[in-house]
Amino acid sequence: MNQKAKNIAVTLTFCLFIAAAVLLCALRARDPLTYSSVEKRPMAQFPSNVTWQSVVDKTSIEQFEDFTVDQFPLREFFRSVKARFVLNVLGLKENNGYAVEDGSIAEIKSSFNQQHLDHSIGRLAYICDRYLADHDGNAYLAIIPDKNYYFAKDYGYPAPDYDALIEQAKQQLPALEYIDLFDTLTLDDYYKTDWHWDQSKLADVIGVLGERMAFSNRLPAEYEQHALAPFYGGYHDQSALYPAPETMTYLTNDVINDCTVYDYATGETTGVYVPSLFESETSYDFFLSGMKGLQRIDNPSASTDDELIVFRDSFGSSILPLIAQGYRTVYVVDIRNVIPATLGSLLDFSGKDVLFLFSTTVLDSNTFK
Repeated sequence: MNQKAKNIAVTLTFCLFIAAAVLLCALRARDPLTYSSVEKRPMAQFPSNVTWQSVVDKTSIEQFEDFTVDQFPLREFFRSVKARFVLNVLGLKENNGYAVEDGSIAEIKSSFNQQHLDHSIGRLAYICDRYLADHDGNAYLAIIPDKNYYFAKDYGYPAPDYDALIEQAKQQLPALEYIDLFDTLTLDDYYKTDWHWDQSKLADVIGVLGERMAFSNRLPAEYEQHALAPFYGGYHDQSALYPAPETMTYLTNDVINDCTVYDYATGETTGVYVPSLFESETSYDFFLSGMKGLQRIDNPSASTDDELIVFRDSFGSSILPLIAQGYRTVYVVDIRNVIPATLGSLLDFSGKDVLFLFSTTVLDSNTFK
C-alpha cells in the first residue's frame, strides 16, 4: 500500500471513529442515565433552565460540563483504564480518593466534615436527652473505625483526627459509657473490596462488648461457618479497579437459627439472614434485610429476659445476630430511616440496655433524621 492509500485509510478510520462517538453521545443524550449503580450516585443531567444569566454566570456551562462527563459513552471502561494506569503505571498511591494495599481497597480521607459530625452527634444527644434522662438501664457508645484508620496506621496514609471525634462524642454524650473497639480490629477484619467488616472475624469485638455489657456468659461457644459467593463489595465498582470477587462468610448455630426479625414498617417476619438479598445490588443486605428503620429480633432460646435497644448503621446488621444470642429481645433502630421524635410511641426504654453502635463513616455524614 502506497503512502497516499495509507493516509486515506487513516483518515477514514479517524472519521469513522469520530462519527461513531458522536452517534453514541447523541443516543446517550436522548436517554441519559439517571443513576449509576456502579458509582452509587445520581448522574448529572442536561441543564434544565438555560438562560442568558445562567450562561453569563457559568452555571449552565458548569452543569453541561458535568452532564457530558457523567453521560460519556463507555464511561466505566475509561474509568477502569485510568484507575489502573494511575496506580500500576504511574505508581501513585491513590486514584480519585481510593487506595490499594495488599489487595485491600479503601477510600482515603484526610479530615472529617465537622458540620457532619456536629449534626450526627447532635442527633444522638437529642435521643439521649429525650429518652434516657430518667433511664434505669445501662447505656453504651461504641464507635467503629473505617478502613482509612488502618490504612493510616499500617501504611502511612493521611487520616482524620479520630481521637478528636471520640472526645467530641464523649463530651456531648456523657450519659453513655464509651466502649473502645479500635484496638479489637485490624485491616484483615474488613472485606478487601468493601468498607464493612467480616462477621466471621468479630470474636474480639464481641468479646469486648460482651464483657462491658455483661452478656458474654450467655453466648454459645460454637458456630458453623457458611460461605456465599461471589461477593462484590461496594469498592469493587466504585474504585473502577474491578478486582476478583470475594466470599462472604456468615455464622449460624441453633440459637441464631431460631431467632426471628420483625419489621415494624412492613409487618413481615424473617430470619436474621435473608439469602435472597445476597443476589441484590447491595449484597450486605443479606444481614437483617439491610437498612430498616425499626426491627425487633426475638430470641426464643434466650436464657435471660434482658432486652436491648441498638441504634446502628449497616455495620450493626452483621454483628447483631451474634449479640442477639445474649438477650431475649433486641430492638434495632436506624435513625437514617426513622425519625427519632417518633420512637417514644414505638419503644419503651424503661429497664432496657441501650447501645449506640456507629461507624465513623456514617457519623461523618449528614444522613441522620
